[in-house]
Amino acid sequence: MNIWYIHPYAGSPKHGMSFRPYYLAKHFNRLGHKATVISSLYHHLCSIPDSRPGLASVEGVDYFLQKTVPYEGNGLKRLLNMLSFGLGLFSYAFHSFSKSNKPDVIIASTAHPFHLLAAKYYAKKYGAKLILEVRDIWPLSLQELVGISKYHPLSVIINKFQKFGYKHCDHCVSLLANAEKLFLHEGLKAESFSYISNGIELAEENSKEEVSESLASDLRSATQRFETVIGYTGALGIPNNIMPLINAAKYLQSYNIGILLVGDGVQKEELESRARELNLDNVVFFGKVPKVDVTHVIQCCDALFINAMPKELYKFGISPNKIFDYMMHDKIVFNGIDAPGNPLEKAGCEIRFPANNPSELSQKIISFHNNKNTYQVSSSKFVKEHHTYKQLAKKYTALMEDLLK
Repeated sequence: MNIWYIHPYAGSPKHGMSFRPYYLAKHFNRLGHKATVISSLYHHLCSIPDSRPGLASVEGVDYFLQKTVPYEGNGLKRLLNMLSFGLGLFSYAFHSFSKSNKPDVIIASTAHPFHLLAAKYYAKKYGAKLILEVRDIWPLSLQELVGISKYHPLSVIINKFQKFGYKHCDHCVSLLANAEKLFLHEGLKAESFSYISNGIELAEENSKEEVSESLASDLRSATQRFETVIGYTGALGIPNNIMPLINAAKYLQSYNIGILLVGDGVQKEELESRARELNLDNVVFFGKVPKVDVTHVIQCCDALFINAMPKELYKFGISPNKIFDYMMHDKIVFNGIDAPGNPLEKAGCEIRFPANNPSELSQKIISFHNNKNTYQVSSSKFVKEHHTYKQLAKKYTALMEDLLK
């Protein structure tokens, strides 16, 4: 099969997020197919050095990088970037690419939905099957996480694009296990839904990637004074809701429990300021690290942390990449996200806490600290059986082959 994987925010392990398109495309190729990732030349999650519009090889995977409007932050230029990606797929350059790379299957992943018209156009033009891949539920994500009204023009426009996708796709793949009923209500055809989660690339399959021993040494030096370390890796933004962990840290100092936060984001300065305000000497901040170095961070921790603002949105499911990194190290994860049937719950490695209750969070961390040697976690076995990109690519490939029959 010739597979197009359209994802406006695609990256690679060395260049930044999003990783899913890269890993799935790599494994599609290993299974004997030809996959091309189609992404934006400019986006906030990834920087590919010396990249130009058009075809490029990114760590052994073919990419088509569509020229788009550069931007910083979340202003008008970011919206123009999204629109220019969708419109750019109708350009002469992309038309030329399409003629020599006619697809059998087009996966249109909705990091945003403005490329769905183009995806449908090329699917019809070349007789390809169109798979709508949904990670974020638009415009509900904007309404709940950003707070815009459902009557806001952007919300209305995005809703039109998303419903177009539900109506015109041949199949819908979602990273959200509980979303089928909603999608059917929004126009998806019956029996056209599959759940294919996010996943992880096993360490042995990344053995050629260089890791930073100096970072490992720095992390050990910063955390070895603590009896127990609770860690977090990733974005330090408002949706990630890290502040309850900072506020919980004041209850943990006397137990010699440390908090390790590794990442950057719009809320980092506020989090650091709050730690200073509380005179916390048990909170350690590190900047963003490459994905290949995340394992060093996790190895320094006794347990990990994940949270979000409490929203109805999460009842449809969660699938953040980081949870699989955590699970591969057989670590307990303190989880403040109310998402029934999530992978942490299924693997039996989560300790749940109310998202905005630092006092209860601290009590659960202290209980873990006092009894951590009694916890027996084997979440890595669960991940290897259900959530490696190799396994997910096989599942995806079987779905695509069925669609083409």
